[in-house]
Order: sequence, then C-alpha cells, then structure tokens
Amino acid sequence: MNMSWIEVILYYLFILTAIYMIVFFIQWLIGLLFSMNELEKYNQNSVAMDMIIDENEIDTPTIGVIIPSFNEASCINETIQALLDESYRKIDIIVVNDGSKDRTLSTILNCYDLKRMDIPYEQVIATKRVKDIYQACIGQKRIILLDKENGGKADALNCGLNFCNHDYCVIVDADTKIKRGALKKLLSKFYIDSSVIVCAGVVGSDYYGSANYKKLKIMQRLLIIFQYLEYFRTFYLQRILFNKLNANIIVSGAFAMFDCMLLKNIGGFRVNTIGEDMEMTLRLHAYCQSQYRDYHIAYIPEAKCVTQLPFTYHDYYQQRRRWHIGMMQSLKQHLYMLGNRHYGMAGILSSLFIISYELLAPLVEIIGIICLVIAYCLGKFNLQLTLYITLVTMLLVISTQFILLHGLCAYHVEKLDHKFIMKVIVVSFMEFFFFHPYNIVIKFIAFFTQKRNKQTWKHITREMDEI
Repeated sequence: MNMSWIEVILYYLFILTAIYMIVFFIQWLIGLLFSMNELEKYNQNSVAMDMIIDENEIDTPTIGVIIPSFNEASCINETIQALLDESYRKIDIIVVNDGSKDRTLSTILNCYDLKRMDIPYEQVIATKRVKDIYQACIGQKRIILLDKENGGKADALNCGLNFCNHDYCVIVDADTKIKRGALKKLLSKFYIDSSVIVCAGVVGSDYYGSANYKKLKIMQRLLIIFQYLEYFRTFYLQRILFNKLNANIIVSGAFAMFDCMLLKNIGGFRVNTIGEDMEMTLRLHAYCQSQYRDYHIAYIPEAKCVTQLPFTYHDYYQQRRRWHIGMMQSLKQHLYMLGNRHYGMAGILSSLFIISYELLAPLVEIIGIICLVIAYCLGKFNLQLTLYITLVTMLLVISTQFILLHGLCAYHVEKLDHKFIMKVIVVSFMEFFFFHPYNIVIKFIAFFTQKRNKQTWKHITREMDEI
C-alpha cells in the first residue's frame, strides 16, 4: 500500500522521535548507575576527606569567598553568618555591593561593625569604580565589603577577583548559605587531584518543612517540591555522570571553588552574558585544551549549600527564562566547541546533549504535537499506541527518580523522609501534564525574546509578606 508524502514524513518523524527518546533514557539510566556507584564511594570516603586538610599547618591556604550582591538586604547577613560559622577558619569574605538601592550596605555595616579602610589593590580586570572599602576581623576570619558602582553580576564578581589574592576563590550567591564543612570538602579535592581547576558542590534548599513553606498555597507547595526534584536530578544524576567524563560544562554560579589565578589569567567573567557561570566553564575547557593542560572540572556531592527557591510562578518563569537565555548566549559564544573532539567530552558529549535536550527540546516537542494533530486529522492517530508509549515513559521516569531518592537516603547523602518522597512521586506525575509543558513554554518564549533581555540583576521574591 502506497503512502502519501504526508504519511511518509509523519512516519520518519515518528522514528526520529523514538530514537530521540531512547537516547535520552539510555543517558538517564547510565547516569543512575553511575550515581548509585559514586554515591556509595562518597559515603565510604566522606570521613577520610575531612582528615586530608590540617588547618594547623602553616601553609594551609586562606580561601577568598566572593559574594556579589544587589538589593540583598533581606538575606545577605544569613549568607555571611553561614560563612562565619563554617568549620574552615582561614576565610576572607569579600562582599561586593553592586550599587544596591536598598539597605544592603547599611545592613552589613551595622551588623558587623565594619570600618572604612584604604586597602591597596591591583585592578587586573577592568570594572566599575569602587567607591569605598570596609573591613572587619571576626576571629580568624576577615570581612571585606566593597561598595562599587552598579555594573551587573559579572562586573561585581570581577571586582571581587581583583581583591582576591588567594590561591583559591569561592563564588557564592547572596541568597545562598553554605553547609558547615563544605569549603573544606571542596578544598580537599584540590589536594587530592592536582589537575583540578574548579570544584563545584550541590545546590539545594531547606525550604520544605519550614514555617514559610506551610503558609504557601497548594500550587505553590507543589512548585517548591518540583524544584527539589529538579535539583536532585541535576546534581545527583547528570552532574555525577559528566564529572566522571570531565564533561561538566555548567558549574553553578551559586557555589563553586576556582583556581583564582587561572580566572584572572583568562580575563575574569564576561559582562556581555547573563549566563556568566556556564560561559566561564566553557571558556575554562577551551583554554585548558588549547594549552594542552591536564585539567579536571570537578564536582563532589558532599559539599552542599542551600539557596532560596522561587515560590511564585512569576518568579519561577523569570528565573528559568533567564537561565535559558544565558545558556543560549554561552553556547553561541562557544560554537567552535560543539562536536569538536579537540575539546574532549565537553565538546563531543555535553555540548551536543545540552543542545539536543535543552535548547532544541521545545522545538522537538512542538513538532511532535503538530504531528499528532495531523495524524488525527488524517485518521492515522493510534490512541492505544500513544497511551502505551506515554505510560511506559512515565513508569521509566518515575521509577528512575524513585530509585534515585532511595539511593540518596541509603547512602546518607540527603535526609529524606518517606512522606516527602511520596510527595515527590506525586509531583512526578504532575510533571508530565503541567510542570514540563510549563517549562517548554518558558523555553519557547526565551528563544524569541533573548535579544530583548538586558544584562541586569534579577531577583526572586525574598519576603513572605504576600503569603
């Protein structure tokens, strides 16, 4: 029986879609196997890693922690306090106030009694003008506050780099609190492996179960739980697998430790992109490969921090749209790496995976929906087969996530009670019919509005007054 040209196109599109999904699930299952294996190793070696560094040794390095801040009066002191409570004592906390219009500057000054100082520094990287410098010593730790003209997050990070004369620097978002002992764990990775140039940890949240969480409406609670699920998948599936291959091309700007001199040598963070963390990671891959340098962009799940999650759908939309635009900008600037074996697995695997399953996902799924509509109009729509594929897909995704969550509990990586796990599984079902389509719409809008996006700070709602 001869098929029309429309039926032929639909047939081959169906085959390509099936291959697309199969490759995705193979990657996911491989990631799960690697995750369970690596988490068991981390669990066994966790105590040993804490003993690698002895702070009493004279040559133990001081770490510079850079916190770029803009209108963060409601949360900046909690971030600083978490660093003061950190078990690793040799820390310089460098807060960069990027022309805040709220009480960020006065809040820090009043809380820690900082004094204006004249600290000499070399402007290795050009930034907006620093107006005032403040300093205070609390125990062995030092707080340096830089009050500068507004220039954006990347400019604020570069300003902090100019003041960071340490072997290692840590980038921490102003709404992010590091867990006690996290810095020591990151630093230990540099001691264990001399090829490490960057080491990132896990970004999570402690919002679930808090007093503010209980004030949220049901759809807001579901949004929070869905974001937990996203973080678990990202940091305990994809990042662990790509770490094994030295193929991580995104090091979260919320929490990571860098070789400070290397960052300065390549010119710091670029101010012409809103995805400065991904762009920097890609540039580090390219630089080290061009120098034929043995390097590793590492990731360890023992080093953790918690950040504030958006609890309104508007804030979630703004955040994810911004992330997607940042990803597109970064990939555009480093197109030369894509599929290029000279750049290792970062070029061969990660970049192509991000393009296929992040950048092009909205287009692929919209084409799929159009094909289903055309098939239905032509009387070729097979409802039974469609439902069967959907059911199998759901079972594969949910069972994978269920195994992951139980693995996190079994290896003491995350403390998750059974009630929370069941809520995550319920949200997994909702993801297919609500959260995933919502994300596809966000990415689709981001694709067509990227040129109108300005390089400015964006914020999620901090205060809970509207709840």
